[in-house]
Amino acid sequence: MDVSPGALLRDLWLIIVAVWLVGALFTKRTVRREPIGFTLVQRILAVSAYVLLLWSRIPIPWLHWRFVRQGPGWGYAGVAVTALGIGLAIWARLLLGGNWSANVTVKESHELIQTGPYRFVRHPIYSGVSLAVAGTALAMGEVRGVLALAFALAAWRVKWPVEEQFMIEQFGDRYLEYRQRVRAIIPGVW
Repeated sequence: MDVSPGALLRDLWLIIVAVWLVGALFTKRTVRREPIGFTLVQRILAVSAYVLLLWSRIPIPWLHWRFVRQGPGWGYAGVAVTALGIGLAIWARLLLGGNWSANVTVKESHELIQTGPYRFVRHPIYSGVSLAVAGTALAMGEVRGVLALAFALAAWRVKWPVEEQFMIEQFGDRYLEYRQRVRAIIPGVW
């Protein structure tokens, strides 16, 4: 059994992919969807982040410059941060249940979830995945990981205003009060 940082990171990312794929089978019927052009921009940013993060053979030398010294200490610290982020994202995803979608949507009988990690941030899946990307970037120690985090944050920053507009239109004052009380991504900060 390989317990190297690289193998552990691979397994953690495979776990989140599996949870997302299985969870996608159990979503409610969509009654409203974001415009396709918006989806394209957000997906390009997200895919760019994952390519930078997970494809180590990008032929651009400066992307492989190190920002931390290579070694197992940084690798395992990054694995721990990645695991924490993936755990948070999965917890939030499970609480959303059938309300979840990869796209910005309103589902049939959509519910406003304010429990679990949603008590602390409005977008805990984005928080968790961003933390996981940061952990993986730390473990790999290369500039491409930092750039991947920037792309992931940009993807969420493009996506969440549209998502929030949908929620305001769906839940009105309940969502506005929630938005006033709970930060978007980082508790008490952002």
